Amino acid sequence: MTTDKKCLINWVGGKRLLRKTIAPLIPQDIKSYIEPFGGGAWVLFYKDKWADLEIYNDLDSRLVNLFRIVKYHPNAFKEEVKYLLGSREMFFQFLNGTFFTDIQKAVQFYFLITRSFGGKGSSFGTVKKSSGGASKSQKNVLEKVDAIHERLDKVMIENRDFETLIKQYDFEDAFFYCDPPYSQGCGYDVTTTKDFDHERLREILGNIKGRFLLSYDDSPKIRELYKGFEMIEVERLNGINNRSDVENRKKIFKELLIANYPIKELHERQTNRNKTR
Repeated sequence: MTTDKKCLINWVGGKRLLRKTIAPLIPQDIKSYIEPFGGGAWVLFYKDKWADLEIYNDLDSRLVNLFRIVKYHPNAFKEEVKYLLGSREMFFQFLNGTFFTDIQKAVQFYFLITRSFGGKGSSFGTVKKSSGGASKSQKNVLEKVDAIHERLDKVMIENRDFETLIKQYDFEDAFFYCDPPYSQGCGYDVTTTKDFDHERLREILGNIKGRFLLSYDDSPKIRELYKGFEMIEVERLNGINNRSDVENRKKIFKELLIANYPIKELHERQTNRNKTR
């Protein structure tokens, strides 16, 4: 297993808090591992290798460009990043500035996401009691870039619609981990909740030859859409709020893990194993 140094950015809806629950449910006999909604890639980076073929995909070209630059031009990326400061003035210069090269755009995106409140990239992140927020350690950043560069060595990076991607890479031994925009909640401009076609995803996944594991919000709509598939309920602390005051830390977000193969027994086995530790 890997460490958190192999995760580059926080991402709204990312699976940092659920990756240890998700990982044991992923089959070990797969020939390919594909993430149609890659996001911050917390599950992909949780393990050094899931399969002989690994594919990261996202419709957000900013994410795709960031990971491509870190994969192919890590030193140029680090050179641009290492002298940036946790500065409000610099943050808004990056927010309102124009950047031309792919490397510059990757650095701009990375800086805004990692120095903003909640990883949304729009407001300067500040904290009261630690050195986090906008004043993150640059040393840690450079170490993460090196770790992600190494991890992405044989990972194919795509920027396609999920239907096109799934149909192209589907076969009997393929595995798709899908973390789409949720039916309720916030998202980024590229994949806002209101615009996402949940029914189309259900139609595609219901007819694949391979296996899928799907993470979703626990809502009546999703339960109805995936009626008949294996489904387990999980809970996590609610994103941004899990680092604030005591009252906010009590906020729990309920999610569903849905699959077209048996996962209930795997989940129960892992839960019992955790209880005996």
